[in-house]
Formats: sequence, structure tokens, C-alpha cells
Amino acid sequence: MQRSRDLVSGPITLDYFVRRAAEGWSIAAIEWVREVEKTGDTAEPQQASTVKAEIPYGLEVAESGVELIPNPLEASILLAILEKIVKEKRIGDIANELNRNGYRTRDGALWTAPAVFNLLPRLIEAGPELLKSPAWQELRGKTSLPN
Repeated sequence: MQRSRDLVSGPITLDYFVRRAAEGWSIAAIEWVREVEKTGDTAEPQQASTVKAEIPYGLEVAESGVELIPNPLEASILLAILEKIVKEKRIGDIANELNRNGYRTRDGALWTAPAVFNLLPRLIEAGPELLKSPAWQELRGKTSLPN
């Protein structure tokens, strides 16, 4: 895919859009700017509302900015939680063990039972991939799991 960013000075005419479309281009985004008069009011200009989707735990935005890729640290935390759940550990004990091992939440806080509990839906979603991973196979070989 080829991208082009045009800086336009002056009014845009319908002819401009027709010409670009005839060249095979389609609109991907439009950015509007304007000069504002400086006043004593330091309030920020109103922003258009945006939807901020949270990145699923265990993933991060790739350098390209257009895809999600595994976050190795978060994936290892998910694996550690999965291992403890399989061993039938209590949620509070899992949080304490994560803290003892130096792991912190995404925002740098200590793990708590509610923080671990809130990851359970993500763990269920990521579970099939985690269970197929070489890291899980290695963990499974090292630990004795309950019947």
C-alpha cells in the first residue's frame, strides 16, 4: 500500500479530489488545523471524542503501529498465573508470588488479588495460544500438576 500526505495551502476544490481519485488514490484521513487567537484563557481547545481501546494484556503495539504483537514480559506473567491456577493456588497467593518474583502490573503497582482476578477473562482468551507455547511445554515438564 502506498501512502501520500498532501500539505495544502489555500482552498481545496472538488477538482482536486476528482484528480486524486482518477490517479487511484482514496482518502484515508483528513486532518484539520486552524489558527487560534491567543487570549488569557489557557483552557485546551475542545477535542473530538475518541475511543481508546485498551490493548489486551500480553500484547503490545508493533513498531509499525498497525498490529499487536506479543509482549514477552506480560506473556510470562500470564504463563506464571496459568501455572499457579493449574496447581490450584489461591488468587491472593498468586498475587503475592508475582510480587515476590519482582513482577509488577502494567502501571507499575504491586499485584493484588483483584488485579489477578481481573486478568482471568484475558487468560481464558489467551489460554489456547499459551498452552501451545514452548514455554508452557517446558513449565509442564518441570512441575507436578494435580490430578
